Amino acid sequence: MENLNTFNDFITEKNFQIVSGDYVIKYRLSYRYGQGGILAMASSNKDLDKEIESGASKTAIGKDIEDAINDELKKRRQLFTVEQDHGYQGAGYSFYINMDGLLKLLNK
Repeated sequence: MENLNTFNDFITEKNFQIVSGDYVIKYRLSYRYGQGGILAMASSNKDLDKEIESGASKTAIGKDIEDAINDELKKRRQLFTVEQDHGYQGAGYSFYINMDGLLKLLNK
């Protein structure tokens, strides 16, 4: 139960920071109800401006967010990772929850 509470605290954190190039950008993470996965949106107009000023592609920034989330999950010893949903057409960045590690453990 402690790990679930820790993950809930992490996932509802208001400002998840990533470094993209020379910029530190804050994102708000939320769960995509009904579709699963995680959605990352710049937490303010100022952070959206930083994202644009960085000059990085949407794919590169998405990879930076993916890596940062997975690093945090690893620190918290979670049995799953996230992968960027490259087909997502909305605002922000969408990520699938990859449960392969958990399924391998359960199927032993």
